[in-house]
Amino acid sequence: MTGPDAIHDAQKLLADLRDHLARHDKPIAFFFGAGTSCAVQVPETGDDTATKPLIPDVAGLTRLCKEDAAALDEKYAKAWTAIEDQCKAAKQYPNIENILSRLRMMLGAIGASDTLAGLKAAELVKLEETVRQTIARIVAPDKSRIPDELPHRKFARWLVKTARQHPVEIFTVNYDILIELALEAERIPIFDGFVGSYQPFFHPDSLRRTELAPSVNWTRLWKMHGSVTWRRVDRDGRLRVIRGEPDLSGEMIFPSFQKYDESRQQPYAAFMDRLARFLELDDALLIVSGFGFGDEHINNVIFGALENRPRTHVYALQYGEQGDDADLAKRSYQRRNMIVVGPDTGIIGGRRARWGLAEGHTFVEAAFEVTTKQQESQGGSNAAGTQMDSGRMKIGDFACFCDFLASMTSG
Repeated sequence: MTGPDAIHDAQKLLADLRDHLARHDKPIAFFFGAGTSCAVQVPETGDDTATKPLIPDVAGLTRLCKEDAAALDEKYAKAWTAIEDQCKAAKQYPNIENILSRLRMMLGAIGASDTLAGLKAAELVKLEETVRQTIARIVAPDKSRIPDELPHRKFARWLVKTARQHPVEIFTVNYDILIELALEAERIPIFDGFVGSYQPFFHPDSLRRTELAPSVNWTRLWKMHGSVTWRRVDRDGRLRVIRGEPDLSGEMIFPSFQKYDESRQQPYAAFMDRLARFLELDDALLIVSGFGFGDEHINNVIFGALENRPRTHVYALQYGEQGDDADLAKRSYQRRNMIVVGPDTGIIGGRRARWGLAEGHTFVEAAFEVTTKQQESQGGSNAAGTQMDSGRMKIGDFACFCDFLASMTSG
């Protein structure tokens, strides 16, 4: 952490990021969290002048799941509160992912005559099913409600205009199909680990052995926490994970490290291994958007790679500020190859500073909003006394990040 007068040059940060993305020989991957889906805005019901997210963020999804749980019965509402308290006691955020993870751990531990959080085994099953079904219903809106011009389509158009020596990989913890819709709308071939024609099935060897995967022209899409389009079927006495139309049971939603059985374990473990393998590539670059670093298992893979691979770099584009007490900030101070881009400050080279802009350029306008003129003092990342515009970095908003990508290929 540096002093309050320190400045990071927004123009240099954006130019560096732009140069990284423009390199055809650089291994590049993206990690998308709930914030990327939340960036899709639709009109409020009954008010065309106001908008709301098509798919809510994690906090909004947690609230809706809590409401549906409480609607079952008062004892389910009390059980939800008890599970929230357990999360807090374990120093976990009581969001839907941690609550669902804890519910599934309880299901694995409860006996036929036991009671946990005030619920018997059958009641825990009912609560877990309700949570899954609520998630699936919310993240799989009617396609008529999905706008044609998603921010994701600008991302897809940027992909179309790039030629690379390595396939672009997209890791996502989102259950929805917005990224699939956008990529297919722009006619981008996708490989997601499933093979087949009638009922494509998950084939983990295709993630480990490059000769079994399509060419580098195919974008890789790894849905780390499952998808509403996945379900399990019994084939000759063995459970197989297949992909098809959205399944509103939410059967293959697994936000936790708890896997329960081989069929659920297989995709999660394969995608975690693929993330680790990508980060081990020489000069790899991972762009993180819409993800708050709330999954400790994913965090350990990312930060472990940064510790051991100094040429690997991660840009964490954050919608909100990360305080110094946040785990992301603490770890970023210790790793110079982790760049945290918040709206008001950035952490670059292990130092936090405010954003300043010495000289505007067209490509900067999509990503940076000038607010006031300020005189930089000594201690910043530029020469003291340089006249700097101060302002806010906008690319933590996925829609603005996609505008930034669009500016790279326009004109």
